[in-house]
Amino acid sequence: MRAEPSQSQETPPASAAPPPRRRVRTFSSLQKHVNYRYLWTGNLFANCAQWLQFITIGWLALDISGSVLHSILTVAVRALPVLLLGPWGGVLADRLDRRKLVMSGQLVMLTTALVFGFMVADGQVDTIWHVYGYMLVSGTAFAFVQPTRQALVANTVPKEDLGNALALNAMAVTSMRLTGAAISGVLIETLDFQWNFFVESGLYGGMILLLVPMRTPHREESERRRSSPMADLKEGLRYIVGRSDMLRLMLMNFVRTGIFMPLLLFLPAYTEEALGRGAGVSTAMIVTMGAGGLTATVMISSFGFFTKKGLVTLITLISGSSVVLTLGLSQWVWLSVPIMLLMGLSQTHFIVANQTLIQTLVPDNLRGRVTSVWHYEQGLIPLFAALTGGVGVVVGIDTAMAIGGAIAVAVCLMFLVRFSDIRGLD
Repeated sequence: MRAEPSQSQETPPASAAPPPRRRVRTFSSLQKHVNYRYLWTGNLFANCAQWLQFITIGWLALDISGSVLHSILTVAVRALPVLLLGPWGGVLADRLDRRKLVMSGQLVMLTTALVFGFMVADGQVDTIWHVYGYMLVSGTAFAFVQPTRQALVANTVPKEDLGNALALNAMAVTSMRLTGAAISGVLIETLDFQWNFFVESGLYGGMILLLVPMRTPHREESERRRSSPMADLKEGLRYIVGRSDMLRLMLMNFVRTGIFMPLLLFLPAYTEEALGRGAGVSTAMIVTMGAGGLTATVMISSFGFFTKKGLVTLITLISGSSVVLTLGLSQWVWLSVPIMLLMGLSQTHFIVANQTLIQTLVPDNLRGRVTSVWHYEQGLIPLFAALTGGVGVVVGIDTAMAIGGAIAVAVCLMFLVRFSDIRGLD
């Protein structure tokens, strides 16, 4: 007769089992949330179209006018509608169905690109003002689409997955920056300009189709139609100004815009004046920065942030500003090219951490308006670029970058000391 097993032979309780290993969750938002998959894939298409447009328009303007100035300004003019209409785009995003608003804006951009492509093919685009007109119409639609697309991220995932979703969203921007530029260059060299606009319109159409089955389960119904649009706009601005943490997060983003974003516009002049090199080195710096940004998105989406998100924003704002200062002082290719990796890492960490904090703090009925103010910085890029460029004309672009970087480092160190409420945010 078999003896009953003794207590010592029993299986250990479940509580004694070793803790499960932490899973790498790089694409967890895409795996768990079908609506976010639709949005993310659509954002891939839209971001690819955006970068394809930037590169194409610059070369088309140069081909028509022969002017480098027009080549730069035709791209920069797209920011003008953001300055004038961006906040109103946020108002609409809080009053209307955000999904349908994005689809409508993308339809305008699709139609504009398609018509402009046929005009180019037919030889009707023979003055530079046609190009400016196209970019103004496209920029107007973009002013309404961009903040709404950003707000939709929080409407397709729960709060606990928001950081991962925003990191993957940044990955879509970073990866498509290189893809869109590559497609643009190949089409210009092998076919002709009109095909770039046909492909651009097709990409917008792809996003529209992907948004058809998408739903927004984490959207809170808005009753904003009962108040006037102006009252809505004032309410959004009062909310930002009335919360010290929200106001400081916005202020930090505007500092990031002023010192980080114009950098890509200055690279051709910087590589020629400071490094004595040509387009190859400038391209290498852009690619290195892109690699840093892509690496950052994988790190964040896989493992989260290395410390509290508020502290991340402060640290990376300082490190990115230090890169600009270093570039201004550098005369060596071996330093200027690899340090762009740190710029890519810093900027992407800042953007994802800053956006995650804002999107977590803001109530959904104010999300569109707050997001539109965050994106208002895009309209100010030409202004910041003109300011630094003006100083560069007098003292040299490298000296202007060093001055701007030094001022930014000092301001950001003050933020680190003074913004104790931001340091503790997570």
